[in-house]
Amino acid sequence: MALFNWSDRYSVDVGVFDGHHKRLVELINELHDAMRSGHARDMLGSTLKGLIDYTRMHFAEEERLMSAHGYAGLAAHRIEHEKLVTKVSELHAKYVAGDNTLTIETMNFLKDWLINHILVTDKQYGVFFKSRGVV
Repeated sequence: MALFNWSDRYSVDVGVFDGHHKRLVELINELHDAMRSGHARDMLGSTLKGLIDYTRMHFAEEERLMSAHGYAGLAAHRIEHEKLVTKVSELHAKYVAGDNTLTIETMNFLKDWLINHILVTDKQYGVFFKSRGVV
């Protein structure tokens, strides 16, 4: 059973970024399912690997498009991205060190990311890009 179901509420009205964000929702749901079935530790490594890949690709694409269109909030958004990348790196380091509480911490981080970064920060650029005809 999914923890999060994608809805228009999460949409930033930019198709490519909505696709990226849907992947984040999938990662959250995969980890949640693994936790419910008692296989979270087995799933955590691939979840963290997916997050590392996701952050590199997604953040680079967001920042490239923001720069190309002169988004005034780029510097602040880049700082948020750096914080998220740092957190993913910290989680990965804890995983490698064998931290047994990491699954819950990772799940809380992902939920916070979805709620605070996408629904607040990313929604702001959605309005900007829509006004520029980027959908």
